Amino acid sequence: MLLFSSTALATVPLKFCYEDKVLFPYYLGSGALIPADRPGASIEHLKLLMQKVPQLQLELVRMPWKRCLAAMANNEVDAIIASYHPERAEFVRYPLLQQQPDPKRAFAEHQTCLVSREDAEWSWDGKQIIGGNEIVIGRPLGYAAITSPVGQKFQMHYTLSGTMDLDLLKKGRINAVTTLCNINGQPFISSFIVERGLKVLYPPLYSNTGYLVFSVDFYQRQQALATLLWEQLAVHKGSDIYQRYLNEQ
Repeated sequence: MLLFSSTALATVPLKFCYEDKVLFPYYLGSGALIPADRPGASIEHLKLLMQKVPQLQLELVRMPWKRCLAAMANNEVDAIIASYHPERAEFVRYPLLQQQPDPKRAFAEHQTCLVSREDAEWSWDGKQIIGGNEIVIGRPLGYAAITSPVGQKFQMHYTLSGTMDLDLLKKGRINAVTTLCNINGQPFISSFIVERGLKVLYPPLYSNTGYLVFSVDFYQRQQALATLLWEQLAVHKGSDIYQRYLNEQ
């Protein structure tokens, strides 16, 4: 009887769209395939939230990011994780507080730092590189190029993985890599960085806040369930999930 009741609750599908390429630690695997094991920290985090709202049943679909956005605008999928942009607010629904996105109900708030060798002859002041020319930063394939807040450009060197970046840095083949260094307000340094005797540079290079957002159609039909998921995010930030992935990369 209990099994029947639990199954009966999961009657509302939630079709979640995410990018079809690796974005470590958030999404692993590539193409349309949904990995059965280690799908990525964001997917595990989302599944944790769904357990708290058994009336919903998660359906995962992978597409290029622009197609996910277009599918949301056309109400063909129900949810994505996205940062806030005013133009997106026209076709998705954010958790709001006084007409602004509510950071307490954000899906994730992460900060990224530069990592250097201990003997680096340059430094980072929070806005720009000091004492270094043509800094080469290692980034996994698929990651965007980065610039400093004052527009200083860095040379990107793309590799197949984050651990490859760290090994190149340790050997002095590149000048820096990037890493998540603050997860939901908690400072964090991966064991892979510590083991290689590398140094995380503060303050962070940039911050990113991602929100679980819903299509207009889904929110109109299932506002109560959408709100329940957002309320769970105020409690279940999944920080341990992201930290586990970073320590097992």
